[in-house]
Amino acid sequence: MNHRNTQKSKYSWILILCIIVGLISSLYLVFERHQIEKSQNHIENIVDYDAVLRANAFEKRSQQEAFDALRNAGVTAFAIYDRTLEKAKDAGQVKVLSSEEMDSVRVNGASVKHGATYVALISGKEGYYKEIREDLYHRIGKDKVKELNTSIGPVLELYGATADSYLKMNLGISKLQAQEVANRGFNVIVRPTNYRNVTSEDLQYLFKRLEGIPHVTGMIFAGKEALGAPNLTDETLELLHKNHIPLVGIEAVNQLQYEPQQGFLEMAAKENYSVGRVYTIAKDELKKITPEEAAQRFYISDIERNIRFNLFPMYETGVNNETVLQTTINYIGMTTEKLSTKGYEFGPADIYPPYTPNPLLVVITMIGAIALFVYVGQMLLPMRKHTQLVAFFGISLVSVVLFIITSGTLITQIWALSSAIMAPVGAMIRLMEEWRRYDGARPLGAIKSTVLAVLYLVIAALFAAIGGMYIASLLGNTKFFMEFAIFRGVKLTFVLPVVLVIIAYLQRFPLWKGRMINSKEEAKKFVVEFLTMDVKFYVFFVMAALGGVAWVFVGRSGHTAGVPVPGVELMLRRFLENTMYARPREKEFIIGHPALMLATFAFLRKWPTVIHFLLTIAGVIGIASMVETFCHIRTPVFMSIMRGYDGLLIGALLGLLLIIAVRFMMYVTQWFQAREVDHE
Repeated sequence: MNHRNTQKSKYSWILILCIIVGLISSLYLVFERHQIEKSQNHIENIVDYDAVLRANAFEKRSQQEAFDALRNAGVTAFAIYDRTLEKAKDAGQVKVLSSEEMDSVRVNGASVKHGATYVALISGKEGYYKEIREDLYHRIGKDKVKELNTSIGPVLELYGATADSYLKMNLGISKLQAQEVANRGFNVIVRPTNYRNVTSEDLQYLFKRLEGIPHVTGMIFAGKEALGAPNLTDETLELLHKNHIPLVGIEAVNQLQYEPQQGFLEMAAKENYSVGRVYTIAKDELKKITPEEAAQRFYISDIERNIRFNLFPMYETGVNNETVLQTTINYIGMTTEKLSTKGYEFGPADIYPPYTPNPLLVVITMIGAIALFVYVGQMLLPMRKHTQLVAFFGISLVSVVLFIITSGTLITQIWALSSAIMAPVGAMIRLMEEWRRYDGARPLGAIKSTVLAVLYLVIAALFAAIGGMYIASLLGNTKFFMEFAIFRGVKLTFVLPVVLVIIAYLQRFPLWKGRMINSKEEAKKFVVEFLTMDVKFYVFFVMAALGGVAWVFVGRSGHTAGVPVPGVELMLRRFLENTMYARPREKEFIIGHPALMLATFAFLRKWPTVIHFLLTIAGVIGIASMVETFCHIRTPVFMSIMRGYDGLLIGALLGLLLIIAVRFMMYVTQWFQAREVDHE
């Protein structure tokens, strides 16, 4: 390789000191966060009570046997919804008759109305009849509900709407049903639908139904509105507090934040985001996947996204010659077994407390992130030490003032994003400086080069981990744990490190026509030459291929998946999820880390610069991904740490195998070349 300018950037030790102090502060906050996350280990496993009763009606086993099987599979609670006449009829709690069916019934003091709907009592179910009568009086008024004295007992006459409308109309939560669940030894999860033009009387009516019911361990609103929305959500919260019932939100189908329910976010904010989070699978989606895959999805949701309420849907058809209920029991049991091995327990779910880290420690950590920004920035744009300190203190002053004025959320997100970008870039630039120590020397031996490849990978990962600790502590609060706020700029954390490392590489190595671009003049000359150079036709194919790689790389990153995952990769993911504490990312252990090790090996063995450049760019992918892992604040911080560790361990092993394989191919190539020379 050509001679390089070995002049190093000069930095202020004050920046290094602030980075270290910020790291110490962040490590304390990360430990505090870990203690909170570790204590949230109770999960509520829930099934729809009505759905179980319907499914059991088609089985030989008794209801008690079915509920015992569900309990053994790990079910701890049943969800009860607003009752409808249709549900009550199917459950055998009341009879619903048409006017034609009432023609044969003798009615005292009245006549049957054509088109009316009639609700009749069933002997032995008087309690349900009375509840339904109360619900109808409350929902549509006594003037629209007339109770008749007939030869078959009391009958409610409903007139003014179609029978289908009455059958599907939400009536209210059944206290008798809730008591049934409690009597079976399960917890009760209430799923009310909001009233139209809801009033205080409506709310009082609903919560009165819950009085005296033991073990009501959560309320999850059904429909598009929170109970009491839009104007009475404060009263709903007061009643929840009075009855010691946790508020629970439904995770969105894209597994990001929550399903839209009017009023819920406002209620969560007033709870300081100390609410539960429930995961479920849509019935249409459940039809497409196996019970094993369904169990895996619940398992991953719980361990990676702070889910503490699992709402298991029922399969509509049995699998592997099992009944519907047994198929459902099987996948719930698989989920419970997987979670048990991770140390989770089952029962009333743990609710994250309203935790906010110590503001002083957050400010100290933020100042460390600012110091990291200036430190890495001066390696890209050289500054005098005086200029570095002016920039550092000026930015710190403005940031602290903004933190105080805005309560910190916006400014901490900005410096978390900065850390996610600057930490991997700084790690790669420091690695480049280490490579340059061997500039001009003879090629090192293969063994020493391999040892240094492993060592430099570990050093780069540890440097980048500083950024991960900054992110985990700056955004480590309940609002982010429960994903009412999310890290913004995930795509940038993948793209910008690559761009900045390319710039840093061109500043330090003679990739472009044997020259380094380390001055304004060289930069201007590079731009002119690059824009006016002759391009071969094959370059367009190369650029198209690189564009495709970038599309996959960026599209597969972040909170949403823009590129589908191949089946083979899904199988690999499931294997790693089930065999390791935390599944490492493929871009780290398959691409990034082995490439970075090979980049070090290539430089020390004096391979062509263009090969070293391409390996370096591939290497930054793994280092940047390690830091980006911590941007998913909903994932427990210890899991993020272990994910990076596992990826580093496997990546280093694959990197060693890659170096050995490359050396073997080179020896084989040299051997064939030598044979050709001998034959000549």
